[in-house]
Amino acid sequence: MLKTETDTPEMEQRVIDAFAASVHAKDPDEETYCAVFEHGQWWITCDQTGAQWSVVDAVGGDSVDGFSFEQVTEGEAQ
Repeated sequence: MLKTETDTPEMEQRVIDAFAASVHAKDPDEETYCAVFEHGQWWITCDQTGAQWSVVDAVGGDSVDGFSFEQVTEGEAQ
């Protein structure tokens, strides 16, 4: 089973921590993010704008802890 298909509290924390360390996360004082397991995989949502990222298993490039993030929704400007 892939990490992105594992729905446990421990994996949720790993996904959030990896996203926070990724090139996609902005200033944590301005934006907060949550991880949600839906449709068999993890998703990240920005609480302020509604922007969303699909979480995928990856190595190399800009991956963090074996995860990469593909933005699927821009969200609304604040």
